[in-house]
Amino acid sequence: MDSRRFTSAAELRAVFNAIVLPRAERGELQELVLSSAQAGPASRQPPGTVSELVGYYEAGLRVAVAHRFVTPDGEMAASGRPDPKEVRMDGELLVLDRRAT
Repeated sequence: MDSRRFTSAAELRAVFNAIVLPRAERGELQELVLSSAQAGPASRQPPGTVSELVGYYEAGLRVAVAHRFVTPDGEMAASGRPDPKEVRMDGELLVLDRRAT
């Protein structure tokens, strides 16, 4: 069982962008959409944009969870990168601490 450590959005994003995202882009991790819904008006995204929660898996083990907005043309909106919520690394589960953002 991994220990859980709450961390800032900046640290979580740095770990995700350095470790998880490159592996996902190389096809080493399986992406699975965990939930999907129309983005609400408060998100200020283009009409028809979908809000998705995505899990990243290696050999059935979830290594990260991230949020993303996908526009009707299939492009990632906002920063153009997923927004990580948790990342498993070296026996530790890093989890977004919303108070530290």
